[in-house]
Amino acid sequence: MIASLARSNESNDIGFMNSPERLNVLISRAQDGLILIGNSQTFMNASKGKELWGKFFEIVKQGGYMYEGFPIQCERHPDRTALIKSASEFDTFCPDGGCTEIW
Repeated sequence: MIASLARSNESNDIGFMNSPERLNVLISRAQDGLILIGNSQTFMNASKGKELWGKFFEIVKQGGYMYEGFPIQCERHPDRTALIKSASEFDTFCPDGGCTEIW
């Protein structure tokens, strides 16, 4: 399951995502994997929901499952990995969906 944590603002307002039930639904629906894309700092510094999301992200960090970007790996060359931090890096690190090595 891929979910966007689209809340990112200077006031760290996460709206209805401060409800424990929202996080419960989010993590309980993922059967094979969960990819969250967004600004974790907004959630960890929220005036409402900070404790809940802080605990969640701490567990994710301790397990080594949190990245400061999007990890990719070439299917043909599994040793070729990269951490994409901007959309433009997709063309640099994985042109045409592969890697920079000759297929």
